[in-house]
Amino acid sequence: MKITSFNENWTVSAHGKTESVTLPHDAMVGTPRTPDSRTGPDLGFFQPTRAIYQKKFTPDGTAKKHFLKFDGVMGLCEVYLNRQLLATHPYGYTAFLCDLTPYLREGENEITVRADTTAQVSSRWYTGCGIYRDVSLLTSGADHFVPDGLFVKTLRLYDGTASVEVEVKIHAHADTGARLNLTLAGTTTKKRLHLTAGDNVFSFRMMLRGAGLWTPDDPVLHTCRAELVTEEGGDETEVTFGLRTVETDPERGLLLNGEPVKLYGGCIHHDNGIVGAAAYRAAERRRVRILKENGFNAIRTAHNPPSSALLDACDRMGMLVIDEIFDCWRIGKRDFDYHLFFESNWEADTASMVLRDRNHPSVILWSTGNEIPEKSGLSDGYVTAKKLADLIRSCDPTRPVTHAFCTFWEDPEMNKKDGETRYLGADVLDFWSERTAPIADTLDVSGYNYFFDRLDKDEARFPDRLIAMTESFPLDAVKGAVRLENDPRFIGEFVWTAWDYFGETSIGHVKYDAEGVHWGLFGHPYHIADCGDFDICGFPRPQLCLREAAWNKNAVRLLSSDPAKFGRKYAISAWGFYDAQSTWTYPGQEGQKTELFIFSRADEVEAFVNGVSLGKKTPDENGTARYEAVYEPGEVRAAAYRNGEKVGEDCLATTGKPAFLTLRATREGEGAEIVYLEIELLDENGRLSWTADSEVKVEVTGGAVIGTGTGRNDDDHVYTDPTCRAYHGRLLAAIRPEEPDCAVVVTADGFSTGMPIPLE
Repeated sequence: MKITSFNENWTVSAHGKTESVTLPHDAMVGTPRTPDSRTGPDLGFFQPTRAIYQKKFTPDGTAKKHFLKFDGVMGLCEVYLNRQLLATHPYGYTAFLCDLTPYLREGENEITVRADTTAQVSSRWYTGCGIYRDVSLLTSGADHFVPDGLFVKTLRLYDGTASVEVEVKIHAHADTGARLNLTLAGTTTKKRLHLTAGDNVFSFRMMLRGAGLWTPDDPVLHTCRAELVTEEGGDETEVTFGLRTVETDPERGLLLNGEPVKLYGGCIHHDNGIVGAAAYRAAERRRVRILKENGFNAIRTAHNPPSSALLDACDRMGMLVIDEIFDCWRIGKRDFDYHLFFESNWEADTASMVLRDRNHPSVILWSTGNEIPEKSGLSDGYVTAKKLADLIRSCDPTRPVTHAFCTFWEDPEMNKKDGETRYLGADVLDFWSERTAPIADTLDVSGYNYFFDRLDKDEARFPDRLIAMTESFPLDAVKGAVRLENDPRFIGEFVWTAWDYFGETSIGHVKYDAEGVHWGLFGHPYHIADCGDFDICGFPRPQLCLREAAWNKNAVRLLSSDPAKFGRKYAISAWGFYDAQSTWTYPGQEGQKTELFIFSRADEVEAFVNGVSLGKKTPDENGTARYEAVYEPGEVRAAAYRNGEKVGEDCLATTGKPAFLTLRATREGEGAEIVYLEIELLDENGRLSWTADSEVKVEVTGGAVIGTGTGRNDDDHVYTDPTCRAYHGRLLAAIRPEEPDCAVVVTADGFSTGMPIPLE
């Protein structure tokens, strides 16, 4: 099929106004956040939204078939062509196809898409609203390849040779003869076919010699091209794929191309910070790039299928993926979430995920769900779990299947029984393992959320079970790293979260004048989860320091806390982190006590304040050493020692007031729709001015500012506003170049600087 982008020249009507837009588009991210919003803390107090998108187009007069493929529309979705209803689609995270052919007319036609998120609360996190992923127009003759019907399976790898099976699905308008030409990685085969009216499925095996394998370190990609020739004409299609195998072994763990691989991972939600849920290719690529550069080799798409753009980025950069389908089945978690539609839609939505994503080599595990209440057998949970796993394997038998288990939080009585039997010996099944075993038995890998305390006993109880920590707390980074290094059956750890997100407001909070572990969400104006290794802009957050030390045995990282808060008790959320930052800048606090945090897995660490040693310490089992110090401007330094030799060092220096602005633009690859602009206010020594909170104005000629923001959690900034106050000396802007001479000028506190932003 001919595939053409359908992203241009839309109008959207929302919030009482109509404007021209280019997709992807999120109609919710630009709404003001108010304490009375019905979205509440779950969605970050953004406003419930109804958006109507319209586009006029003239069809290809030579084509017999026209389809629209939506990669995702958030909200209760209706699609109309010339006022004829084509489709409804309630699940915002799965792709769907609309056949335009029956209702097309000569000349101009009009597509209308309604996206409605006014039924709230609909999710446990920010969803956005609208056509937030790509739309494509697919055209063909009467006989054509079925969309998502071309599948390349890697069956087996030999020395320099790969055995593959190509599955092809073809729709014929009538019984006919046909010729099929397949070209894979330079190897071509030709087949004679007989097609019957309707859908036809064929499979062919081929040997590919000398073609490179796909690995995280060397993600070689190949193209499979298919050409169909029939009496009516024919069709063409192609997919990108990688040669690689994924297997599970109860002794060796997860195998990629026959070799054990460990997943150093993080969970991510679908939103892209300052541009909201809009799945720009540049946004998805930037996130994958930053995570990969900082040691992550895997992500879990919590708790839904991601955009195709994200998986394309993972394919090209060598990022491994757990592709997850649902956060709830028949039992809901919020009044208006997917449980209302599960019964009638689960099969189509699950198939949509697998059929769309099965050619992506980055996808190595399918997940049937996250923290599902039916895990105990409630509401036919065991039957549902098997149906889901069976459907996934019928669409793709080449990948393992997992599921993310948690406590029985939804049932106080079962939760109590779990607590009463949790400490039974490994020679008997406790209540939790007994009730979840029927679902775990349908899986290749069991996902555990936060269950480090279960690992030893469950590995003894279930000697064939492989386990991934599908969610972990930020403070458990060292615990996870040690387990990954020493336990073959523990295949991966995924921190909650790798990247911060809107909604679940301040789930990663610190609460002062309290002790122990604190639970709950914060109210308005808080609107960010505040638990990512990176903030919503992709800037590092404090917990990344511990993760760097956990994953690199010779690393050492240093944080300090605000002297104004010294001595006050505070409770840390389970998803939170110490109230400390990568700074040594506290104006007005000279001579006051503060606390230093040094993270390392070395034998010893040592702290220095302005060259004076505070002594050596041995980090605890969580890789942390803490020091009391007196704040004086200058420099604080940390050193790490192994076997008496210094193996690492980190340093923080006091920074001054802003003296100038710097801009750094990244396009993030060919075909990127937007350019990211990182804006920093630096002091006279060229260091980030930690206290700078200037109002920054971003002006663009020949283009548009589509988003600005920082990682600040408690402000009222509207993310579509081109003016934004800096936070700790920096902010991020997203710019859409529209003219060849696009340029940006940034001003703040009397400083001004600019740069050209090329269209390509």
